[in-house]
Amino acid sequence: MFKKVDIITMGLDKISNSPVVFLRIENTHLGIPIWIGACEATFLALAINEQKTPRPLTHDLIISILENEGYDINRVEIHNMEDNIYYSNIILEKDGIEINLDSRPSDALVLAVKKRIPIYIKDKLIIDNGIDLSFIPIENEEENTEEDKRNEFKKFLENFDIDTIKKHFFDEGKKYDEDK
Repeated sequence: MFKKVDIITMGLDKISNSPVVFLRIENTHLGIPIWIGACEATFLALAINEQKTPRPLTHDLIISILENEGYDINRVEIHNMEDNIYYSNIILEKDGIEINLDSRPSDALVLAVKKRIPIYIKDKLIIDNGIDLSFIPIENEEENTEEDKRNEFKKFLENFDIDTIKKHFFDEGKKYDEDK
């Protein structure tokens, strides 16, 4: 089974100076952090912010080729993790037949954001790697639009420091151990 992502945003791990993508699971406070390269982060940031470029970028070219050949880009599925590397598929459809394309999550996410298609994460990955993001302030969740949610989440992540998450889990773990 897969769960749908409802918010995708980015931050910077100030310790490793690496971009981090946060995928929050719909109707939960769980999220999956995925560290990506700087180049991929640039393309994803352009897509998230809906910035236009004077010429097509690689992901725009891929979308154009697929659509010109009659393929619909239906969804992205992040389905596995091995040796701290996530694996994903881009699911295409043509003439009623689904085709799975192996893809790096960063590339799949750029396509998903550009085409506004759903992103799904396998339940096992959420169980094994999900983190509780309830400490990230997203006010009036039910009343906020997707853009409002993304902006609040983004504002929090502008000052993101991986130590914040580590501290949260350390403190929570400490409380948990004291309760035993």
